[in-house]
Amino acid sequence: MTAKPDPSLPWPIDYESGVLPIAGHENCLLSAYKCPAGKWTCGWGETSGVTATTKWTKAYADQRFCDSLTERANLVLEACTQEPTPNQLSALVSFAYNYGAWKTSTALKAHNRGDALAAANGIQLVDKFRNPKTGKLEVSGGLRSRRASEAALYLRPNEGSAHEMPQEVASEQRMAKSPTVQTASIGATAGALTLVSQAGETLGPVSAGVSTAKSFWFETLGFGTEFFLPGLVVVICGLVLWRRYGQRLQGVA
Repeated sequence: MTAKPDPSLPWPIDYESGVLPIAGHENCLLSAYKCPAGKWTCGWGETSGVTATTKWTKAYADQRFCDSLTERANLVLEACTQEPTPNQLSALVSFAYNYGAWKTSTALKAHNRGDALAAANGIQLVDKFRNPKTGKLEVSGGLRSRRASEAALYLRPNEGSAHEMPQEVASEQRMAKSPTVQTASIGATAGALTLVSQAGETLGPVSAGVSTAKSFWFETLGFGTEFFLPGLVVVICGLVLWRRYGQRLQGVA
């Protein structure tokens, strides 16, 4: 970001930690352009009243930006039943400036019940846009970067507040230790054993061993056969494992 918003304007959130990060994500273009979602945009990410021929001065763009952030800040404060810290307010204003459905978001609900970690995680859920060329939802690198910085700001303690920062951090969890992976593996194994054992005479002598294994999974571990459609279980659990593996490759699980 080369240009910066006018620091002398009456910004509703902290200029350094709140206004500048938002401005950095938006950038200031004084002639209208189409964003990736197909919206005509001008100034610091403004869309209201913008058409293909819109052109602004830098001073007007800064004032519009200040006015928009003030409006969002007031709306956020009205929507918060738990008073936000200055950093939380800046993060939520940035979130609301970019995301129209913020009032019904997981992030705001979590904030209002006092769960800061869930609120920060909720902010990061909103990282997609609908590509006007394909009509499909796509993950945006820009949105993902913005959501990560908003979540980090939301969790950042304000100066002078108590703060605990662990200096010995546990290693990332191996996939084999994941409760999701373990549960899916057990389910897939149980479903496969049921399918095999139901083959009956086709398996011949193998069926006795399979029956023993099936007895272990269903009787010892407490899984009732009446609740299983074995083939469906195998497919679903396989999909869960595949999805979890894909998430780990992408660094999100």
